[in-house]
Amino acid sequence: MSAITRLALAAAFIVAAAPVIAVEPGAPAPGFRLPTFDSAPPVSLAELRGKVVFVDFWASWCSPCRQSLPLYDKLRNDFAATDFVILAIGLDEDVADAKAFLGEHPVKYTTLQNPQGDVAKAFDLKGMPSSYLIDRDGIVRARHVGFEPKDIDVLKKEITGLLGKPAP
Repeated sequence: MSAITRLALAAAFIVAAAPVIAVEPGAPAPGFRLPTFDSAPPVSLAELRGKVVFVDFWASWCSPCRQSLPLYDKLRNDFAATDFVILAIGLDEDVADAKAFLGEHPVKYTTLQNPQGDVAKAFDLKGMPSSYLIDRDGIVRARHVGFEPKDIDVLKKEITGLLGKPAP
């Protein structure tokens, strides 16, 4: 094996071993296209450019999600007449578990399936639930890990601030 080949392999191993960096505020949101839990067509984050998007990662086994999903539904209602969209990404490996959870905790916003978890990996989740508030240009403006009902007030302020900015 030549020295150049060894050097190239070493560089590849270093890159592969580098830790994934969590998506922080100020960074572009990773793109994705995921199927819904209903018969609607798949949803792409890129298709929502120009809107303020709240991406929430949840799972049926996540205790705080039992509170957050219904409260996010009320939040969606508060901003119904605006360019605000919620995308809830379910991470259950067994889609039937996620559907049962949604049956117990129904919401009117878009729920997406990601049983393989690749989108969660792209965002490098640090806990469950995790959510990201994305501006009209596709830039992450806030990240929330965990959930408590009082978080809704903070989210309302963040959303209102982003909606106050003109569309591109």
